[in-house]
Amino acid sequence: MTSEVVDQNKVPAITNADRIRAIIILLRPHQYYKNFLVFFGLFFSRNFFRIDLWLPILLAFVALCLTSSLNYLINDFRDQEKDRHHPEKKYRPFPSGKVSSPLGILMALLLVFLILIILIILPPSPIQILNLDEIFLFSMKPEKALPAFVNIHSKTAFILVLGGFFVTSQVYSLFLKRIVFADTIMISVNYVWRAIAGAVLIAVSVSPWLIILCFITAMMLSLAKRKGDIAVLKDKARLHKQVFEMYTPELLDQSLATISAIELLAIFIYLVDIHPKETVFIVLALPLFTFTIFRYLYLVSSNSIIGRRAERLFFDKQLLLTGIIIVLLFFVALYFPNFLDDLLGIPDPTLE
Repeated sequence: MTSEVVDQNKVPAITNADRIRAIIILLRPHQYYKNFLVFFGLFFSRNFFRIDLWLPILLAFVALCLTSSLNYLINDFRDQEKDRHHPEKKYRPFPSGKVSSPLGILMALLLVFLILIILIILPPSPIQILNLDEIFLFSMKPEKALPAFVNIHSKTAFILVLGGFFVTSQVYSLFLKRIVFADTIMISVNYVWRAIAGAVLIAVSVSPWLIILCFITAMMLSLAKRKGDIAVLKDKARLHKQVFEMYTPELLDQSLATISAIELLAIFIYLVDIHPKETVFIVLALPLFTFTIFRYLYLVSSNSIIGRRAERLFFDKQLLLTGIIIVLLFFVALYFPNFLDDLLGIPDPTLE
């Protein structure tokens, strides 16, 4: 009987299936849900049923998804040498060898090509010219708006916002991800870019309160992720991200409490300021928003996976049900003004 000597150090051959899975991991399609914020302006400007606006918004969504993947790919490509010496990150597509550097470069060029194609075929808004004050002061009343000295094409405005999204992501990856709180702030700014992108493309006005809420909500999600990562990784957290050396559970708890209070206050001001005539809507929305925030904080404090992976929010039945009700309430308040008040016979408070 002959014995066969097995080389224990032999690296298994990389199959095509392994390579395809690695490419998908590089592109991070599970993170695309964040880009649904591009529909923000379409919904809140009461243009959700404008069929002519859907094609540019859908193309904008695809452009944001491709740009997100490009950001992830560049970051992983740049960090591959460092990741090879990391106990966990060495299994990522580039350091593990499942995706070679030439293939990574080819993928990046393909993503850039696809983004350029979308920008070329992107149809302009029916309202093609957008005032700069409308971009930065979305819902200012005409008598309070600043004079617009420069007009800009809506498609050009979208390209600039998309460029801002890409640059912000790269600045975060290169520098700010190592600075405590600067990392979460920069991540939150990217959420704002996503929300503004759709609004400028279709040249619509969106309340600045909603932009503020978008930023604050993103801050809360980012801080919760830091808290979840530290709770799970413990002493290994600093190996995962250098900035974790400066974050502590106590600091993150205080920060989450502060940002949650600001979020609730901003929501209350938004409801009263933007929907003063919708008494029933405000009465129903206040407890629902309050429950949503405190439910989320409870899940984060109990070390739920939701703290680390925000996409899991959609799998929490209580949050999902509350979110659906809130969206329906907004839909009625925006597209059928005073319907709930009229249904219950409540007079318009502004006429009293």
